[in-house]
Amino acid sequence: MAFVLFRVDDRLIHGQVTVAWGAWLSPDRIVLVSDDVAHTEWKRDMYSTTDSMGVLISIVSVDEFTAAASGKRWADERVLVVVESPSDLLRLVRAGVSVGEANIGGLHYADGKREILPYVYVDDADVEAMKELTALGTTLEARDVPQTASIDIWKLLDCGCCGEGGEPTS
Repeated sequence: MAFVLFRVDDRLIHGQVTVAWGAWLSPDRIVLVSDDVAHTEWKRDMYSTTDSMGVLISIVSVDEFTAAASGKRWADERVLVVVESPSDLLRLVRAGVSVGEANIGGLHYADGKREILPYVYVDDADVEAMKELTALGTTLEARDVPQTASIDIWKLLDCGCCGEGGEPTS
């Protein structure tokens, strides 16, 4: 299987994924990797019926994806992978999935999160997961849609802008 994009997006599958990235990358399949969605019938049904612009959608747990990545499932397909959080992506990498580069496409505001970009809000767990991913060799780029410039997440995290408690350190 050829992974055309690993994307972290807390909204999972939506217009930016199907229309913008789908048109740009022409995947054969979008694989939503989420334990919660895979094990919750109504969520699985909701995402299964999303208008995916004709692209096949599969919904699997982290463990199912890890097994599929090391096997022959989707072997002849171009696969766009979507996970909900940096921690989920880290679980894939720790389980042996090779992720050379990942797109941080949307982590939205929630209590306890701080803005590092208008479409990327992080908490301490997100920052720690991103730092570990970087240490394990995954390049993290922020870009909401393919037509915008890629931003190196590490440069944002390493700049001192993500201090304890969400307060800027400068």
